[in-house]
Amino acid sequence: MIPPRTDKSTPPRLILALAALLAGSAANAGELSELLQNVLQHPQVRAAAHQNEAAQAQVEAARGRYLGSASLSAGWHRYEHPRVVGVFTPSTTDVALTSERIGQVGINYSLPVDVSGVIAAARERAGKDKEAAELLGRQQTLLKLHQAANAYFTLQALRKQREALKVAEKRVAATFARVSMEVKLGKAPGIDARYAESELARLEADRAQLDGAVLQAQADLAEASGRAEMLPTAVVAVIPAWEESGEETLPARLALARQESVRAQAKEARRALWPSLSLDAGAARNFGNGDSRDTWAVGGVVSIPFGVSAYAQADAQRLNAEAAREQGEAARRDGTRQRAALRAAFDAAQADTRALEREAAYREQVVVVQTEMQRLNNQTLENLFRHERDLLDARYRLAQARARAAVAWSSAQVLAGMAPETYIDRWNVAK
Repeated sequence: MIPPRTDKSTPPRLILALAALLAGSAANAGELSELLQNVLQHPQVRAAAHQNEAAQAQVEAARGRYLGSASLSAGWHRYEHPRVVGVFTPSTTDVALTSERIGQVGINYSLPVDVSGVIAAARERAGKDKEAAELLGRQQTLLKLHQAANAYFTLQALRKQREALKVAEKRVAATFARVSMEVKLGKAPGIDARYAESELARLEADRAQLDGAVLQAQADLAEASGRAEMLPTAVVAVIPAWEESGEETLPARLALARQESVRAQAKEARRALWPSLSLDAGAARNFGNGDSRDTWAVGGVVSIPFGVSAYAQADAQRLNAEAAREQGEAARRDGTRQRAALRAAFDAAQADTRALEREAAYREQVVVVQTEMQRLNNQTLENLFRHERDLLDARYRLAQARARAAVAWSSAQVLAGMAPETYIDRWNVAK
């Protein structure tokens, strides 16, 4: 007689099952991580990176205005009458160069003195433009990551639905074969066979719809990640826990950066109406008729702008700044609304998942019982197929609920503006 088992350790089969489940989850996380890494090479993501570099170059250009500008010049001219080149002093006859053919080579340098703050406002605007470009690039990257994740989890749900449909088709086909045999033996009416055949046709139509949905989701995934005709593994990745963020949403931060940029641009337009001062210096060598003279000059230039257009442009920039401020407030309110809606959708999807897991298990038992009852002629074929459809519907909704929870979490991270690297890591460390 074999003695009873007395140790309370985990059975080996259970250990193997848990190991297989964990291995499947790890493989799934690696598969998704690889897809998301491919998204970072999307042309739109690379374009956003180039736009960030261009914005940084604009910051450097605005900062470089403090250093002034220099120019080199060279020219040769032939005149109809002699021309005077250089510093001309009436009491000194040989200071100026007079000739019909005159050449000149020189250098000029102008150094602005930012007494009105125009350059400072331009630097501020360039800095805000750079901040907006960075936020816009992050938003573009997150949207592509979300597109790939959405397609990925949609394909997972569709695969689960395919598996459920395959089981349903197998059961209905077995019922059809059994009923057809009973019809031949005269134990069942012919209408039962036709009814079972119509149920099989309905399931075939469902499969065609699933195939079309798979093709569409694969196209979305291929556009975002470059992976065509891919089907994810059957194991659904664990959804990361919900993360509350006390910061403003990404659209609100982007609207604020644009608001500050427009405000700085309006400030720059106003300061441009003030008088400007620059220090100028130049040196040149003039030559003609075999003679050459050097000239140089140092001085300052004060410019006072006049014109109705400049004042109207400054007023337009002021109104744009007011509009940007209102848009920023609207983005902040809308972000709060979207965050609440996504949290509600995430919680609802998680609750649906837990409830549908129990419902699917219950309906599976019901179908087994009803199938046996129908075989013994204690249940109608119509009721049996109704329970089969209820089970299939529960499995469909379970797969969709899991996908909805994952998509809601992903949408929330896009809204919050999570760093793309952190977004990818969250799927790797989800437990």
